[in-house]
Amino acid sequence: MKLLMLIALLSSLTLVRSKAVFAHFMVGNTASYSTDDWEDDINQAQIAHIDAFALNIANNDSTIAAQLPTLFSITGSKGFKLFFSFDYAGNGAWLQADVIAPVNQYKTEAAYYFYNGQAFVSTFEGVDNTQDWPTIIQDTGCFFIPSWSSLGAKAAMATGVPNGLFSWGAWPEGPNDIFTTTDYSYLQFLGGKPYMMPASPWFFTNLPGYHKNWLWRGDDMWFDRWTQIWYAAPEFVEIITWNDYGECICPHYLIFRE
Repeated sequence: MKLLMLIALLSSLTLVRSKAVFAHFMVGNTASYSTDDWEDDINQAQIAHIDAFALNIANNDSTIAAQLPTLFSITGSKGFKLFFSFDYAGNGAWLQADVIAPVNQYKTEAAYYFYNGQAFVSTFEGVDNTQDWPTIIQDTGCFFIPSWSSLGAKAAMATGVPNGLFSWGAWPEGPNDIFTTTDYSYLQFLGGKPYMMPASPWFFTNLPGYHKNWLWRGDDMWFDRWTQIWYAAPEFVEIITWNDYGECICPHYLIFRE
């Protein structure tokens, strides 16, 4: 019964209280993907009224170039959308030219997500490369809404670069419920610019190679977080994540998988 309530809540929230809902999608985890796998994920996302996948792409990852043509081809015929989220942490920083090229290549595809007539682009971190983005924005015409969460909203907006901001702060600290203090600080310092609010069911990781092994409190967070989103009414919501299997439970497995 509670699972059905969660599905109903997710569906109603995505339709009413935000302009669009995205799911963070790790393209680097799709090396073995077939056309059927892509279609299955897209179909599941559409059932949940998710509008687009935020395609997390890491620098120098061969899976990206191999999978993107197929993904955009399939997605274009389904009425679903995609946009790039450049990961500056996984394999190091992106070169400016290597960001510009794929945006300009794929923004002409029917599947690419646009906001206010501009190709939508995000990041995971990249705070040491903020100086690259005025040129990237100029050369691509993109609408830029990064996750520079390590800076915080005030410092990120002080750079004068973003068109909006995405927070990675989707989980509580310690044995506590999740609060919206961080979210409302973003709304304050954005001064009316779009905020992309994160949502996640819970978080755990056990990756010895990265010296990471922890569990953050989840409990009722999936339900509570969507209630918070309802009241905050951000311009965008991004679900973290669709398929980051090494670092968190993925909502589509929570809801759809047998």
